[in-house]
Amino acid sequence: MSLGTQYFSAMRRYSTVRLWLFPLSLVLAVPLTSVRAEVYPLTLYRSYGDMQSLPGLLIGKINTKGSDNSIPPRQILGYDVRMSVVSASVDNQAKIYPGMKVYIVKRERDHQKNRAALIIAEGEIDSISDTVFSGRVAQIRGQFSMVSRQHFIAIPQVEKSRDGDRKTAQEYFLEAERHRHERDFARSAQKLQHARELEPNNPLINLRYAELALQNGAEDKARAALRKAFVERRRLEDVNEYLKLGSLYLASEVRALPLKSQDILKAGTALLAATRQFEKDLAQFGKDLTPPKSSVFRLKHSRFSAQYHLHYGILLRQIAGALSEFSPEAITKILGYSERDVLYAPIETRVARERVLALPRKAWDRAYSDAAITHFELALKKDRHNEAAYELIDLCDSLWDGSDNNRRQQLKEIITRYAPMYLETAHEDQRMGRVRSVLNKVSQA
Repeated sequence: MSLGTQYFSAMRRYSTVRLWLFPLSLVLAVPLTSVRAEVYPLTLYRSYGDMQSLPGLLIGKINTKGSDNSIPPRQILGYDVRMSVVSASVDNQAKIYPGMKVYIVKRERDHQKNRAALIIAEGEIDSISDTVFSGRVAQIRGQFSMVSRQHFIAIPQVEKSRDGDRKTAQEYFLEAERHRHERDFARSAQKLQHARELEPNNPLINLRYAELALQNGAEDKARAALRKAFVERRRLEDVNEYLKLGSLYLASEVRALPLKSQDILKAGTALLAATRQFEKDLAQFGKDLTPPKSSVFRLKHSRFSAQYHLHYGILLRQIAGALSEFSPEAITKILGYSERDVLYAPIETRVARERVLALPRKAWDRAYSDAAITHFELALKKDRHNEAAYELIDLCDSLWDGSDNNRRQQLKEIITRYAPMYLETAHEDQRMGRVRSVLNKVSQA
């Protein structure tokens, strides 16, 4: 083959390679953001029968799903309940940050018509990174047993201020949290107030505002904020915030109970019904948080704080005192049918070594007094230096005079067990003196 022929053969091969490389270069030149999910508004629902929708924004789509191998496996009823981790491609226009709460949603069949989506699960953004081929990627943690790669990522859409301020309630809330950690409580309260103006029914914002109000002694403002948060409590996404709200709400309402026995019955019955429903609603955070059926597990593995059980016991003691002043016939005139239904519900108590399913219709104040003792003891199991010890000793002393010998023996065991525990640490002089007096009285009996 001549030199000229070799030259022209080489030029033909080079031209062919250029023709193949040219369309490939066009593909690589297309920006990757065009294949990612765009940001657009959604109408979110928690269930198919849900009549209350949530405004949201679709920001991305799930890529992969896995388990968090940094923690050991944990099984309940044969299922691995470790936190799951999903990887999602997120649009560059989405305003997200680590720690932000997001929704895993399923788009409905008529999605293009009304932009409706069903919330499958909720999670928290763990990290955000930029990759070469997938673009902006977010790692999200949560309980994702029902999640698949066909699902999408959405965030709640918050309202803007009408006064020209472009900050959202979430942005004000984050600023308030930063000031709170810096112990600048005045600025934190100011930011929370701005957030409440934008989202007056947000339970987490109202909970933080109530905490600051309680620190400053503004009991009325705190109670109003806690009542708003308690009504919307099912919107809370963190179980610890849910438990904290229940404890603060119960304490605030117990401190506001009226003085007259007739009013105590009506207000106490309403609070008792709300508290029981609050405990049932805890199951929304997972089946492992549902109150156990076994009485032993309910008493030994309570998920509520010492302050919660302390004020629950005070509430039951107040109801017991009001019940002792009225006959069953008088109760029917004071309370309606639904209120009596709450009042007469069976109460499981554990005094000394006995377990009793007390029926208030028959036992009356005895049932509620024993239930109060049970909750005071639960509070002391959580915190041995809690003020529940004083409330427990004071209650036992008030029951002493009208009790028979067997009952007095039970009350004596309780007083001699918890009085020394209360006297271990410093308390108000008047209270410590009363505890010593009660302890001396039952020791000589």
